[in-house]
Amino acid sequence: MTVTLVLGGGAREVAGETRDGAVLVTPDALHDATGWELKPQGLCRGDVCVPTHALDGVVVDDLVDVAAFGAALRRPVAVEPAAGLAVFAESPEDLAAAIAGGLAPAFTLPDLDGNPVSLADFAGKKKLLLAWSSW
Repeated sequence: MTVTLVLGGGAREVAGETRDGAVLVTPDALHDATGWELKPQGLCRGDVCVPTHALDGVVVDDLVDVAAFGAALRRPVAVEPAAGLAVFAESPEDLAAAIAGGLAPAFTLPDLDGNPVSLADFAGKKKLLLAWSSW
């Protein structure tokens, strides 16, 4: 079976399954999609490792629980097991640092006619972002 992981602006079909309300992927699929590798010392990407003791619940029957993986990395993940889907958000710390530095996160929203408009469409131009909410 395959599941879909959405991260970094794209979707990837990877080897995995859904079980008991969780989206699970193979360690190889996780590595291919995210660059994180399951090793005896923990979950590693390059020289950075999350130690094994911090990975409680991440490995289930030789598969990686995507939501637990996200929690171990302090990165929000929304899962929809019925659809075999997991969507990774950027880490709150990274977003806060970018915003504090004057960078707006990339986004796409519909205009008044329903056509998608991305912030990147205005690259190199001055922009004024205005947000409003009724709540």
